Amino acid sequence: MKSKSIKSAVFILLFFAAGFMFAQTVAADTLTEIKEGVKNTGQQAGFHINDAGEPTTQFANAFIRYAAGMVTLMGALFMILVIYGGWLWMTAQGKEEQVERGKKIIIGAGIGLGVIIAARMIIEFAILNIPVAI
Repeated sequence: MKSKSIKSAVFILLFFAAGFMFAQTVAADTLTEIKEGVKNTGQQAGFHINDAGEPTTQFANAFIRYAAGMVTLMGALFMILVIYGGWLWMTAQGKEEQVERGKKIIIGAGIGLGVIIAARMIIEFAILNIPVAI
């Protein structure tokens, strides 16, 4: 009974040892494939890539542009919600529940826009001022 568990342990140990012997070669090939894939994807997406395969636009600048685009979309959504809430309020014709619903939509949209602007400021501060070790 003991010899069976010892044989199993030795087999498992040899299996993992053989795996570690070949892991370095496989990892190097995989890493090269990943880098080439990222380079090709960046080029196809329209980013300018230098000879080393690195983007000429740094991550911080690219991410800040992305955040600015998202804030623009959220600003458009804010305007749609404010117009909708105002429409509800204006067409209430004395219905107090519809007036309250319009007010809630406008206030919620304003709070949402404030949260979005604050989040963008925090993201921009973090990206530009906190060093990243890569």
